[in-house]
Formats: sequence, C-alpha cells, structure tokens
Amino acid sequence: MKTKLNFFQKIIFAFNIFFGACLLVAYILPYVPPKFSAFLSILNLGLPVFMLINLLFAVYWILTLKLHFLLSTLLVLSGFSYVSKIFVFNKNSNSNIENTFNVMSYNVRLFNEYNWIGEERVPEKISKFISSESPDIVSFQDYLKVDEFELEEYPYSFEKFKTKSSKIGIAIFSKHRIINKGTIDFPNTHNNAIYADVIVHKDTFRVYAVHLESLKIIPDVNVLQKENHQQLISRVGKSFVKQQEQAKMLTDNFESTRFPKIVCMDMNNTPFSFVANKLLEHNLNDAFVESGQGLGKTFDFDFLPLRIDAIFYEKSLENVDFKNYDLKLSDHYPIMAGFKL
Repeated sequence: MKTKLNFFQKIIFAFNIFFGACLLVAYILPYVPPKFSAFLSILNLGLPVFMLINLLFAVYWILTLKLHFLLSTLLVLSGFSYVSKIFVFNKNSNSNIENTFNVMSYNVRLFNEYNWIGEERVPEKISKFISSESPDIVSFQDYLKVDEFELEEYPYSFEKFKTKSSKIGIAIFSKHRIINKGTIDFPNTHNNAIYADVIVHKDTFRVYAVHLESLKIIPDVNVLQKENHQQLISRVGKSFVKQQEQAKMLTDNFESTRFPKIVCMDMNNTPFSFVANKLLEHNLNDAFVESGQGLGKTFDFDFLPLRIDAIFYEKSLENVDFKNYDLKLSDHYPIMAGFKL
C-alpha cells in the first residue's frame, strides 16, 4: 500500500477528513446537552449518513491501495455501538412464550383528520388492526377523540388533552385495570406525557405514553430545499433544547414510583440522541435493540427510513419480543414489545 496521492486524490482526502470530523462530532453529541449548542446537536441526525459516507471512503482507499483507508475504517469501527441502535439482527423471538403481555406504541397522526394520506375510514381501520394484534396495553401519540374509533375490548383508558377545548392529545388503553394515572404537562407546547399504573395479573407496571417536542419538519427533501436554512436550523435546534427539558421532567417522574416502568415514545429524535441516551441511563433498555430485527423503521423521511419511535423498559423486566409493523395509516408505523410476567 502507498501513501502518495495525486491531485485528484488529495481533493478526495480533504472531503474524507471533513466527513470524518462530522462523524466524530456526531459520536460525541449524545453526551452533549443541546443547550450547550443547539446548532451542533443537529449533526447527530446525520450520524447514519456520516457512517455510510466514511464507509464508502474506506472502500475507495482500499480499492486504490492507499493507507488512507485507515482514517474512515477506524472511525466506523469505533462507532460500532451505534450500529446496534440502527440495525439489529437478533435470534428468533420468543413470542410464543407463555405468561407474557404486549405493549404497543403508535402515533396515529390524528387518525388522518386532515387527509394527509389517501386512505378512507382510518379510525375504523386502526381499531381493526389493534383488535387483530390484541396488545394488552396501547399507547397513542397525536391522538384525536373521534366517535369512529372504538376499542370495546379495552375497558380501561386514560385520555389526556392539552386544553379543555381540544380533542387532540395522548392516550393509554388497557385490557387490565388502571389503579393510578397522571400527567406530565410539558410547558409552552402541544406535546405531552401521561402515565398509568396497570395491574396485569399479579404484577403492576407504570406505562408511559410520551410525545416529545416535534421538529416541525415536512419529510420531503424538495420542500426542505425551499425553506430558509437558517430558520430551519434554528427551529430544529430549539426543539432539541425543549426535548432535553421534557426528558428531564420525565426522568424526574420516574422517582415517584417503585413499579417497573415501560416508556412508549414518539421521540421526534434518533435512538442515539442526547435525550434517548439520558433516558436509557435511568436503568432502561431499548426493546428494539434487545429483540428487534432489521432497521426498525417507524417513520419515512422521504427516501430515508428512520426510527424515532421507541419502547424503553426497566431492566428488571424480561423483554421477549419486538415487532415493527408496515402499516401505512399514519406517517408513523406502530411498534409492539412483549414482556414476560
């Protein structure tokens, strides 16, 4: 292998160094509060892309027999722990295990109230889907109170709307008795979090339904290109700062219960973000990482599949299964995790 580069290769290596630096910064950002630099925190969204670009650089230098492949190769290998949060390949699930219960999380996008997708009778179709999958507990984000949505097999529920006049909020439906419930009111936002203490046979769990601050981004590259980039970066950065505050309110509430916790979230962020990292530090595991398969897509950003919805659970619980559903009745896809009693 050689180290000498021609003029064209020197230009390529300059770009290699730039994207290598971007990847290194993205690795560090999960440990840096967005309040420190809202602008820098946005780089974290590009971590998978930066990893892929550096992988391509490494392949190029190997094919040209240049030792410069070491830069990107070492950077990509050093981020191996992040790969497991993007793509996992677990053994066959234990979904047939006896004495289990399932928890589903689903951002239903107001049941297509404003006809975002070309689909009719969305509330009825989602009701039918949930009845067929039959989870013990369902957490909804972007929930809308509509007569067409019925879950007769779920006698216990907790619906929370941000204002008395609004029918938009967040909800938990359960087949099992709810003995306590509460809300975590995020200030100056339409987003919110609630919880319900549920008795499943002889066990009691605290289930959270959480909707962290929205980024207010239309998932279309053509639309984003027309936006004022400075305003877009400022808006996303401010949302990350709010998410940090909301995650702190959520973890503070963790201290109010001795029951094992299951957190169903629309994070509006990546699983390797600062907020996800902070939540997992509170004795939680990510059900997708433990029992999922593949990319774990929960949201389509144009051509790019993202995992911005998650089910975290207390480590004292045994996660036996995780499912991603390819159900296009919202801009999000439902997810479900199974736990052993």
